[in-house]
Amino acid sequence: MIKVENNIATREPVPYFLDQSATPEALASLLDLSWTDPQFGVQDAAWWPEEDTSGELGMNKKWGAEVLTLDAERKVVLVKRKQVAMTAGEKAARDEEVTAQWADQIAARRFQVETGGVTVAGVKLNTERDSQSLLTGAAFAASIDPDYRIKWKAETGFVDLTGEQILGIASQMRAFVQACFNREAELLGAVADGSITSEMLEGGWPP
Repeated sequence: MIKVENNIATREPVPYFLDQSATPEALASLLDLSWTDPQFGVQDAAWWPEEDTSGELGMNKKWGAEVLTLDAERKVVLVKRKQVAMTAGEKAARDEEVTAQWADQIAARRFQVETGGVTVAGVKLNTERDSQSLLTGAAFAASIDPDYRIKWKAETGFVDLTGEQILGIASQMRAFVQACFNREAELLGAVADGSITSEMLEGGWPP
């Protein structure tokens, strides 16, 4: 809401003694305050809703001063903010912030895929970090003892694995995890060259 008095619009908060709820009745009561007690000094004022007409912010621009124009017929204040060029320092800070935001989103998506499980040789495997560590340990034991065998708990239940099978599964899980990180690196490259899109965040990950 913007204060209007003597056909001049200014940004001033609605006084505490007026109803500031968003109900239609409360908003309508602010359009004409002639009913208020003279001691409050707002009988000749009103608070009108605002409508932003600034449009989209241009490349390497920032919002500057605003121009307030009255639409008396609709009792609305039209707000148009000027666009001014960013300084070199502001551009650098903006780019750094955008890069950090993309990096966080990409890392979160990679972690989601990486730990979401993978099917190897028909066995659905848990790929959360603890499971990765356990399988790495089992693969190390199998590399030392060719006769090593274990019962591995897959998502569908326990399966018997030979040392050779353990090494094969561990290798494929490792390849899957690495592919997730490779995709993350590709997306960070797209951030660096400015070609990143939201759609790219969802595609290209290993199955």
